[in-house]
Amino acid sequence: QKKMYSVPAIELHFWIATIGIVLYIAAMWIAGVMQGLMWRSVNPDGSLTYTFVESVKATFPFYVIRLVGGLLYLTGMLVMLWNTVMTARQGRAVDGPVIAVNPAHA
Repeated sequence: QKKMYSVPAIELHFWIATIGIVLYIAAMWIAGVMQGLMWRSVNPDGSLTYTFVESVKATFPFYVIRLVGGLLYLTGMLVMLWNTVMTARQGRAVDGPVIAVNPAHA
């Protein structure tokens, strides 16, 4: 078999997985920077400006974006799996010469 079952499925897999991983990485990067800056922020008396819970609440929308990105990436991998399985099922046995070889001694 020299060709995949579906070339459009290859393109679909590529773009869905690429968009998913970019969303995932961007969301995690933005959430991490934002949370880190919130943890570094202090009041004049030295106490933290934001509580831990406030920093987690502020990053929640980015965790939702991360979830969407992860689901897109997973969907792209499932498209790839389907295309690979269909390609393997479409293949057929080929008769060819069987070459006898001498075993190598280690």
